[in-house]
Amino acid sequence: MIENTELASAVEIRGKGKAIDDYCKRVLSNKDVVSFILKKLVLDNKGYCGIKESNIVDESIPGARIEYDKLYEVKLPKTKIFVNIEAQSKENPGYPLINRAVYYVSRLIDRQKNKSEGFMKSRYGEMKEVYSIWIVMDMDVKKEEMIEVHTFPEKEDKTLMNIIMVYPLKEDSENEVIRFLHILFVSDMEAAKKKQILEEKYQIKMTRELEEAMDDMCNVIEYYERKSRLEGKEIGIVEGEVNTTLKAIEKIEKNMNLSREEAMDVLEISEELKSKILDRLKEVKS
Repeated sequence: MIENTELASAVEIRGKGKAIDDYCKRVLSNKDVVSFILKKLVLDNKGYCGIKESNIVDESIPGARIEYDKLYEVKLPKTKIFVNIEAQSKENPGYPLINRAVYYVSRLIDRQKNKSEGFMKSRYGEMKEVYSIWIVMDMDVKKEEMIEVHTFPEKEDKTLMNIIMVYPLKEDSENEVIRFLHILFVSDMEAAKKKQILEEKYQIKMTRELEEAMDDMCNVIEYYERKSRLEGKEIGIVEGEVNTTLKAIEKIEKNMNLSREEAMDVLEISEELKSKILDRLKEVKS
């Protein structure tokens, strides 16, 4: 059971959110997974020469450090582009998510100036396109579009700043990338089934790292589901004990003409249970 593993301790210490965040980053480190996402959302099945993982930490502006989830340099036949991929558990983390995406693409443009991988001095025509892809696993309001694309400037030949918001919540979506991301980040199906579908349908090679990430995530979900059931059971047991004891107190008060406190003394109930009973009575009175 997960309670007896090292993973359980890590989950308790770091929390479910951090465990999910770690899983997303491990999955997005897999080249097959990244290639599939890029082909469907960015490259439109066009050829590319290679994908290189870039440094995710940007400290170019003092006091404005950024740490991307994942950042890739994608080499095309005649140029290159930069792609940031972020996994986000909620659409509304306390600020407009689109604003953060705008800031990220702006920083990806800024970091190109006077860099060998970008453009030198005033050669702005050599500026490379940047993309920020956000995989959002929950949203406040149901959207008509499960993929939202924001570009600047609005040109068909070259859009320098591109933001793609993806909401992979629909299991039976007609969009292939939605179904793919749903399996990876949203579906609660067993790990073995996920692996089979990813291999057979999407040609994702199951590396040791990817398998371990998926197994760990399924264990984390199982752990929290089990913990929730146990906590619910414990609450139910306590509620049952309070209800039964209250009935006994009421009978003693009525039949022996005793006060509530005297009735609880007769029953010799613990201080802990007495406290819960008094809290219940206060709730009923209010």
